[in-house]
Amino acid sequence: MPSDAFEPQMSPEEIEAVRVRIRATMAERKMAMTDVSRQVGIPYGTFSSWMGGTYKGRNASIAEQVMHWLNGLEAADRTRALAPRAPAFVATPTADAILATLEHAQYMPEMVVVTGAPGVGKTSSARWYAARNANVWMITAEPTMSSPRALLDELAEAIGVTERGLSSQKLSRSLGKRMTGSQGLILIDEAQHLTSQTLDQLRMFHDQAGIGIALLGNESVYARLEGGTRAAQFAQLYSRVGMRLQRPRALKGDVEKLLDAWGVAGKEERTLLQTIAKRPGALRNLTKALRMAHMLAGAEGAEAMGENHIRMAWERLSSGATLTAEAA
Repeated sequence: MPSDAFEPQMSPEEIEAVRVRIRATMAERKMAMTDVSRQVGIPYGTFSSWMGGTYKGRNASIAEQVMHWLNGLEAADRTRALAPRAPAFVATPTADAILATLEHAQYMPEMVVVTGAPGVGKTSSARWYAARNANVWMITAEPTMSSPRALLDELAEAIGVTERGLSSQKLSRSLGKRMTGSQGLILIDEAQHLTSQTLDQLRMFHDQAGIGIALLGNESVYARLEGGTRAAQFAQLYSRVGMRLQRPRALKGDVEKLLDAWGVAGKEERTLLQTIAKRPGALRNLTKALRMAHMLAGAEGAEAMGENHIRMAWERLSSGATLTAEAA
């Protein structure tokens, strides 16, 4: 603790009461002391000696920090108690199309490109596919993944190649050998962040290891690969793309499937929620609005979510914007 830190006024009995609460919480939630110290933000040695009553520092300050954490746990429990259980995965028409495209990429094998607006279901569909098919290595690209080496390191971790200290060339060869004959699929989400050199590395794996490649991202992925001003360095990659799927917006059928999965039956409620799905964020924001609306209804003790709850939810999610139903 800093020497000038404010020392709360707590008696030894009050501090011990906090320890009792911690022990009860650890037992109830099956948490180890290392878990608690990490979540509270106190070094394990300090926390363990405080718990044992042997800490020579500011015990009241530790107790206050622990109390803040305990209060946060209780607040989280209250919030989760109101939150409805969202459907784990909904097989929307767009999701079905994405899954079919990924299956084609893996088993033909070919390179495929899936692009769409945020919230149409690209990432959730990709995760669902990766979790249910063997030898699917999913990587989420980032702006920092600007070199083939960054891709190789991510891919090595996904595949389980543990060799250390390899040059980029040797690591590429090691990965290629591991993937050859695997009938595998490299699945890249947020592919718009990949550079031409990184894309060319993926092309090489496709050619030499005979595996599928799936690129998922926003519309700029298409713009780079097949736009009117396509750069020459993309020509080899473009010629290998076997399937292309574009979803610039969520389909009405996607929204209907999601609302069915949530059990939304009222015509007025469905029309209002269709309006939300047309906004930026599509199904992702629709799910957030549904969750918030259900929580608001639960807090009021209402038997079901209504239009008023949907409007209030949207106002909270969109900084007070008023929601007006649009014609379907």
